[in-house]
Amino acid sequence: MAAQNPMQNPILSTFATTARQVWYWPVIRGVIAIIFGIIALVAPIDTAVALAVVIGIFAIIDGIVEIVDGIRYRDHGGVALRVTIGVLTLIFGIVVLAWPGITIAVLVYTVAIWSIVVGLFQVVVSIGLRSVPGSGWGWGVLAGVLGIAFGVLVLVNVGAGLVTIIWIIGIYAIVLGVALVVLGFSLRSLGKKAAAATETPR
Repeated sequence: MAAQNPMQNPILSTFATTARQVWYWPVIRGVIAIIFGIIALVAPIDTAVALAVVIGIFAIIDGIVEIVDGIRYRDHGGVALRVTIGVLTLIFGIVVLAWPGITIAVLVYTVAIWSIVVGLFQVVVSIGLRSVPGSGWGWGVLAGVLGIAFGVLVLVNVGAGLVTIIWIIGIYAIVLGVALVVLGFSLRSLGKKAAAATETPR
């Protein structure tokens, strides 16, 4: 049986187009996460309310980015779940900011549960993309697993002091951010390769 011409492979062609359009969104989310992580590690955060403000702002920005990304490319797979992730993250950020009397224990439980739920959604979305050649779905799974692990780690350390919680959050955000940035640039590189494979030989 003759090999299929790359130009006749709709999956490869669609991936090439999509990857070139969406690769920068994971990069944007990753940079936001890294900045947040650095702020959490180096900025003086003395109260649960101050920490909640930082977390809330990060979650709102990240949620909006995820929703916009999902809506822009609603014709592609996994969009419903991606928009759901964005909505959950946005709601989480608003709730945290609107809760001025929040205590560190309540904040820790809220952050942990949000991280685990969003991490699970991220894993499901990424696994759904595994049939797309070179989709970089493994990085998405890694980001989701990191989120779940972070949530569990925070729950285990509920009784820890504020400084310890901040360090856990900061380190997690930086690691997650790096994974998302790598995912974005991997999509860009793979998109270029897929585009080259679909070009008609001269």
